[in-house]
This record gives sequence, structure tokens and C-alpha cells, in this order.
Amino acid sequence: MCARLHHTLAAVVFVMLGSVVVPYRTGSYNSQAPSGGHRLWSTRNPKFYVCLTAKVACSEWLRYIHGEMVPEGLWSPTGPELYLPHQYPEYGLHRFDKTSRQSLARVRAIARDPSVYKFAVVRHPWDRLNSGFRSKYEGCCNFNNDCFIKKFVPTMPKKEGVYTFHDFVKALSEIPPSKLNEHFRPQTLTCDLTTFPYDGFVELKNSTQMDLAGKTSGFKTAFSNVSQEYGPVALASNRRTFKCHACTWETVRIAETIYQEDARTLGYSFEDAYRSCKDHGVSVWKPDMNVSDYCSKF
Repeated sequence: MCARLHHTLAAVVFVMLGSVVVPYRTGSYNSQAPSGGHRLWSTRNPKFYVCLTAKVACSEWLRYIHGEMVPEGLWSPTGPELYLPHQYPEYGLHRFDKTSRQSLARVRAIARDPSVYKFAVVRHPWDRLNSGFRSKYEGCCNFNNDCFIKKFVPTMPKKEGVYTFHDFVKALSEIPPSKLNEHFRPQTLTCDLTTFPYDGFVELKNSTQMDLAGKTSGFKTAFSNVSQEYGPVALASNRRTFKCHACTWETVRIAETIYQEDARTLGYSFEDAYRSCKDHGVSVWKPDMNVSDYCSKF
């Protein structure tokens, strides 16, 4: 009863903070196989269940959860155990394993359990696209077109020279949303946002919401301190040069079509993206921003 009251109050606070929060509910969850994301839960009090989507501070949250629950020395801030279905039952930390029937049964049981605080961390699709292109094309592939085709977007056109952000978004539209690489797959599909009975969705840009989600999960450290406490961001970030990219009105229209279910479910609008691309020709624009230094020309 106390746990239920604890996270119900947290949901009320999220509403006051302007987050997108679904009403508290329990129910059946009959997915044969959750479609992606990192799904972790705690069996120690207070109990929680979280789904993390790629390009929504996923690595930071994984470091945060491990740092709060698993003793130092059993995991590394850059180790593969962050992304693999390792279990730490002796410390109450569990993770969904798609090869395990028991794991799926446990997720279904959590959906019916009102004592578990259930949440997903979410982000505007347009921000995810900017981050994804920057991270995977500029960072992981270092502007190598063949690498980007092979590892992330097989529908990218064969061409000389660097890809444009518009090339990227258009190529994504040629793949069914459910088949997109997890870094670009809609969040509604990755974390089953419309079918799993979450208590709330926590907006990445709202540090107060993020810290409150951690506190409700029983963590002593605020999420806003996670980078300082549990290790640096990926080294590839040093190779990511641009924070926005050249775009047109059509770029936004295509993106809005791909992520229409995310926008509908989470209440996101593409108005700022349309205005930025139409009026300034770049995907993100701020009045005091030096576009030539901040944005790519492609």
C-alpha cells in the first residue's frame, strides 16, 4: 500500500511538472516478445520497472542504475555488461532476456503488480533523429557511408561525398518503423508505450522529472549527477562535431510521418522543427546561436 501511494504521488508530481503521464492502471500485457529497449526491474523495495530506448540517455541510465544497485568492481561504465542481459539477483537487479520464457513471464507479472513503479524515459523524436545521425554517422562511422549503410540504415543511397540529414531521414522512411535500427525505431514500438501499463513517462529534457524518477526508484544520487558519479559519456562523442544539420520543410514532414504514433502518444509537436527548417534551414535554431559554428552545412 505504501509503495503504491509512493509512486502514485510521484505520478501526480510529474503531471504538475508538465510531463506526459498515463493514468495509473494495471492490466494484462500479452506481448509475445517485447520489441526492444533495455527493460530492467528491481525486486528490492522500492520496486521499479523501467524501459530505456536508444538515444534517450540510455547509456547514462544504465550507468545510473548499476551504480546505485551493483557494487563497484562488478560492472564498468564502458563495459559490455551494461548492454547485455546480465542479472544481479543478489542485489535485486534484473533485466529482460528475450531468450528466456521466465523473463517474459516476469514482465507480464510486473504489469499486474500495483506495488511496482513502472516508467519509461522518453524524448522528442526530432531530437532523437538529430542525436542519432550525429552519433552514428559522424561518431561511430566517422562519416563513412558504407559503414552507415551496413550498420544502421541499409536504404541509404550509394553516393560520393557525405550524407545529408535529409538523405538520412528519407532513407528511414523507406523502412517499416518496426524494422528500423533500434537507435531510430519509434519509442512506442521499442517500449510498448501504448500497451504496457506504465505509471508515467519521464521527459529527458526535464531534469526535475529525471531526478524524481530516480528518487522514486529508491536511488540516493540524483540523475543529474550521473555522469560525474558513474563515468564519462562514450568516447565516440569526441568525434561528433555538429549539434544540428541542414534541413527543409520536407525533411520535417517525412520525420513527422515516421514518428506520428510517438507524437500522438507523447503529445509532441513538430512546430518548432518546421519553423527552424523553414525559416533558418537548420534542424535546431536558437536566437543567440552561431549557425556556422554550431550546424553542419549538409
